[in-house]
Amino acid sequence: MPPLLETERLILRPYTEADIDSAFEVFEGHPDVWRFDPGYARTREQRAGLIRGLIRSNEEDGEGTLAITLRDSGQFIGQAGLQLYILPWEPFATPEVELYYKLGRAFWGQGYAAEACRALIDFAFGRMRLLRLVTVTQPDNRYSLRLLQRLGMSLAPAPDPWKPAVIGVLLNPRLRLG
Repeated sequence: MPPLLETERLILRPYTEADIDSAFEVFEGHPDVWRFDPGYARTREQRAGLIRGLIRSNEEDGEGTLAITLRDSGQFIGQAGLQLYILPWEPFATPEVELYYKLGRAFWGQGYAAEACRALIDFAFGRMRLLRLVTVTQPDNRYSLRLLQRLGMSLAPAPDPWKPAVIGVLLNPRLRLG
């Protein structure tokens, strides 16, 4: 992950210990935020453990989640990142990189998620030269589905192990196969 991504209104940066209280308030403060992931509100201690794990991950291997803050005020509003995984149900699967995001409820509907995701997409396709990105969401998460469509992702039902999830796929327009 890059050390910092800047957009017109946002700064995406590695987490710090100072983000723990803000992340707890933003992510656990409204059921719309945690309803799909993880499906329950976490305690402050659970959220702190997650943030500390993200800090370690960024320090150890440069991978992980970036805190999203408002450029003008520095206010924490969410997180976004890229994560590597291999689909366990495909015996000859190649690694996939998932684009993921989460914003506090008060920041929905203002274009912040799209802006943060576009910065990560530009980084993934430009600097990393990835062929494609995927995102997994639930079929009744209409806000997420709408965002994936705005980002230009094609949507398809997930394979059996993840049903009823929906997978969004975005191909790098700068790279051509064959």
